[in-house]
Amino acid sequence: FPIGSTGAVLTGAMLMVICTVLSQDTVYTIIGDKNNLKTIFLLWGMMMISQYFEREKLIDYLLNILFRPGLHFIGCLFRLSIIDACLSALFTNDVACVILTPLILTKWTEQKRDIHELNTLLLCLATMANIGSVLTIFGNPQMALIASKTTSFLRSRLDLKTCVIYIWLPAFICWLLNLCFLVLHYYCSTRLRRNSTDDQKMYGARKMSDATNNEISLDPVDIQHEIYRDEYTLSPKIGNSAGKQQRTQSLPTSTMISRSVSVASFSFHDSDHKGDADSFEPSNSKFFKCLLVFMIIVVIALLFASNDRVSFDIGLVPIGGAIILMVVDCILNHRSPEKIFHRIDWNVLLLFFGIFVWLYGLNSTGIPHLVWNALKLENTDFRQISSTLLLYIFILIGSNIFSNVPLTILVLNEVPPDGDHLNLILYLAFVSTLAGNLTLFGSVANLIVAQKSLATINHRFTFWIYLKFGFITTIILSLVGLFTIYGLTHAIK
Repeated sequence: FPIGSTGAVLTGAMLMVICTVLSQDTVYTIIGDKNNLKTIFLLWGMMMISQYFEREKLIDYLLNILFRPGLHFIGCLFRLSIIDACLSALFTNDVACVILTPLILTKWTEQKRDIHELNTLLLCLATMANIGSVLTIFGNPQMALIASKTTSFLRSRLDLKTCVIYIWLPAFICWLLNLCFLVLHYYCSTRLRRNSTDDQKMYGARKMSDATNNEISLDPVDIQHEIYRDEYTLSPKIGNSAGKQQRTQSLPTSTMISRSVSVASFSFHDSDHKGDADSFEPSNSKFFKCLLVFMIIVVIALLFASNDRVSFDIGLVPIGGAIILMVVDCILNHRSPEKIFHRIDWNVLLLFFGIFVWLYGLNSTGIPHLVWNALKLENTDFRQISSTLLLYIFILIGSNIFSNVPLTILVLNEVPPDGDHLNLILYLAFVSTLAGNLTLFGSVANLIVAQKSLATINHRFTFWIYLKFGFITTIILSLVGLFTIYGLTHAIK
């Protein structure tokens, strides 16, 4: 029953009204709540801006400069880690994976790099995107949600300045440690497979000989995939129609893709009509490309400069930037915004409206409050290590069972707007984000990498390949980040 996350949440919201948990008028009150709309506006605005960046191929230009042929794999990992984290911080982790994964894999095949690099490369794309998304309040949906919900908090507000002071250092430490783990993973996997290298080369030589005898012109990348098809469960002869049909049939279903709640319906990016292809080609205007870079800098600067005296709304600033780009694009490039609108993930925006209604009804039953009290987390300032670890376990497990966005809303509803709850807000933002690296299903960004890998080069990035790396490293990194934030909050206060 592939109803998906959005359909399931909307059904739950409808049942809240049918079962009279919520009145009909209350639904409109919830949807029209200012903080809820700020979350929607923030996500929509950043989605719009990211689509213009993708259309103008500014990321492609940057990758062509940084990833030259012959670059050592460690250098590739280092550069990819920086780009992946920065794009996630600017345009959300899921959008970063949608843009980067096919571009990086295409470059990997063009440069005919070692097949043993592939899994480490995909792990880097997935994990670094989630780590980088914690750097800003628009890096992922739960960060945007926390930022919009805490705008009325006097002493516990999550804004860009708070991220810089309390989150950037632990995020950088986790980024650096994750890079070390990725390098270790690469060398360990290469060493383990070294014993079978001679057999693989003999098998590859035999395939080359067969191809020559049959006068078949095969691309070197196809031959390389043929060599390792047994190990990676690749469909035979990627270039032929049978291989393409098998590859299409084995793509992840929408049910698997929507297992987690995040900004990621990448189906829009793969289902463009051929007749509309020209409308998403890059423009010839250098001014518009410069304006894109300038606009994202202005949006970040305004959100960073917002304070009690001069307020720049967290929702309206990104939307304003997106609308300015839309108008200038129409005037300079004579482009209709319809193509940009089509590629925005409206499913996620609908999903958020459903979540707001559904979780409001769930909270009105008092069950989440009883669970919170049973764990003895009420009225806790989380200055003690024991209470901090209990909260850590609750967030880490809850984010992977219920998904991070619903869990974030449930926890925020237990936080009173007055008082100092900054510790709780920071722990919630950081741990719920890094919890996405625990398993392949922990974040939609991970599923995007898996799907794009299968669609681009027909390589299966499986649950177990990810779990062997992600499970242990995520526990280590999240604990390191947690105690770094714990130390910063005590030192600064």
